[in-house]
Amino acid sequence: MRKLFYFLLALPLVFAACETPSDPTGTPEKESLTLSSDEIMEFEAEGGRGSIYFDYNPGKVSNSGDLRPTTGKNLSIECSAEWIEVDEKVDVTLSQITFDVARNETLEPREAVIRAYISEFAFEVTVKQAAGSENGNDDPIDEPEYIAGWAVNGTMNEWAKAEATAMSEEGDYFVVKNVTLSAEDNFNFIFDGGQKSYGGNGQVSEPNLIYEAKSWGSNIKVTEAGEYDIYLDKELKTYRIMSAGGNPEDAEEALKPGEKRWSIFGTFEGNNRESDVVLKTDGKYLTARGVKFEGDMEFVVRCNGGEEGTYGVAEAGTNAPEDHIMLIEGGSDVKIEAEAGMRYDIFFIYHESASELWVMPEGRYPIIWDRVDGAYMPSYNNFILYLITADIVLTLDFTAGKDTVTDSVIPEGTYYIGDTEGDGYWCFDTNYCIVKIRGREVPLLDGYMTIEHKDGMYDIWVDMRTATLDVLKMHYVGEIGFDPFFANMGGMELNNPAK
Repeated sequence: MRKLFYFLLALPLVFAACETPSDPTGTPEKESLTLSSDEIMEFEAEGGRGSIYFDYNPGKVSNSGDLRPTTGKNLSIECSAEWIEVDEKVDVTLSQITFDVARNETLEPREAVIRAYISEFAFEVTVKQAAGSENGNDDPIDEPEYIAGWAVNGTMNEWAKAEATAMSEEGDYFVVKNVTLSAEDNFNFIFDGGQKSYGGNGQVSEPNLIYEAKSWGSNIKVTEAGEYDIYLDKELKTYRIMSAGGNPEDAEEALKPGEKRWSIFGTFEGNNRESDVVLKTDGKYLTARGVKFEGDMEFVVRCNGGEEGTYGVAEAGTNAPEDHIMLIEGGSDVKIEAEAGMRYDIFFIYHESASELWVMPEGRYPIIWDRVDGAYMPSYNNFILYLITADIVLTLDFTAGKDTVTDSVIPEGTYYIGDTEGDGYWCFDTNYCIVKIRGREVPLLDGYMTIEHKDGMYDIWVDMRTATLDVLKMHYVGEIGFDPFFANMGGMELNNPAK
């Protein structure tokens, strides 16, 4: 009897030894996913919006109590029913899945399954909807009055679905054109009277920009009154409100937090200080093409519409087209001696200290002028000449004509890019004529280099055009010699012409 007593006394100690040590934070040791709302959800024939709630616990990843990170983790959602609209992914930190059930136009009840999963964990919710005849008198639901297909619905038609403006299909978009909007108007996109609805993400939309379209998103407003063409892409991901007649492919992405948009503001044809003309990326430049000046032919460059800086010249004056103009923040208007009736392309490069600007006749690229601070001939065999400056490295590969080169001096003369083999003159090998402008390699298209022997030194003038149509002008006076940078190429010192 005493043995039985001791055995019963020991049992609690055995169980205590087998238990997992308590967790002061209450966090489970293992990752888990739990449905916290009903497994079956029912809807009337009219449809509506539903919410599924869940608990996701990241669990511990080490004995020290560290948790698995949840940032960036998503719950994946699957549902094959076309009458249920639900996102494919949901952030696990939201603990909620929102979905929309369309009106049941059929006379039969229907059901579908929404499945959610992450890692090896999953749960399912069955969605049931009543038949369209279940309205109290066994008759089908009366056909609603609305515009079929996609339409723009808003204050312009007092939100009356039957009076919404139908959208037509045009390429990759649903579109309605020549809509007059005030700054007080707001609207959204609806399908079949509201079975689907898409709006914005809370922002006021600027013209000619691309914005994210959100299912059941906020009403859309514009920043300024006007006549617009309204586009919704067929994938229902983006919308854009274009100035009437504008090409939706020309729209720019709306700014993200911290982004900069550069533009010019001035006296241009069709835009005489009425709004900014956005500068678009073109290689290393930001450009505005085909600008025609009006009036006093003045403008400034603005960052984010002037909210983050306005840039002009340091001293008031007038510049000729093709001038290399330096800009500073807060400077005076840029004035151009533009020819009446001519159009111009404007090129801009931003630098924190002083930015660069060119106004070029339409179709022509800026002239880049640099005084070279180094020139090197690195090899005996292929007379490659490097002209080097802070932002530009020009590589010219010579080939000899019939005459054999007996010394290392480049003769005086003008050398053209092209094949002049057999005429006794030096020329450029176009396969190796490269210019690296601010880190970007561009082949040379055409041009020439003139060499003189001046005061026992080389005097080299370069006038080239790159494949991107930049005009490159360089000037170097001095010796051409060995540079340690090219030591591994068998570099050599080129004799001074005076020696």
